[in-house]
Amino acid sequence: MDNITNVEFKTGQISLSADEVLEKAKDNYSSVILIGWDKEGFLDVRSTNNLDQKDCLWLVNTFSHKLLNRDYATE
Repeated sequence: MDNITNVEFKTGQISLSADEVLEKAKDNYSSVILIGWDKEGFLDVRSTNNLDQKDCLWLVNTFSHKLLNRDYATE
C-alpha cells in the first residue's frame, strides 16, 4: 500500500441499495475493505486477502479523517 498517493471516496446517488453499490464497484479495485450491517443487523467487516490489519486500519482511519473534514468526491 506504499504506492498510494491519493485517497478519496465517492458518495454517488444517495438512494443506491447495497447490491447496486457493490455492482458499481465491481472490477474497479485490487484491494477492498467492506464494512456494513448485514440483514440481521450485525456489523460485518470483510477484506481482500492482500490487506493485513495495518492496511485495514490505515484505510479506516483515512476514511474517517476525510469524512470528518468533508474531503470527498461527490460524483
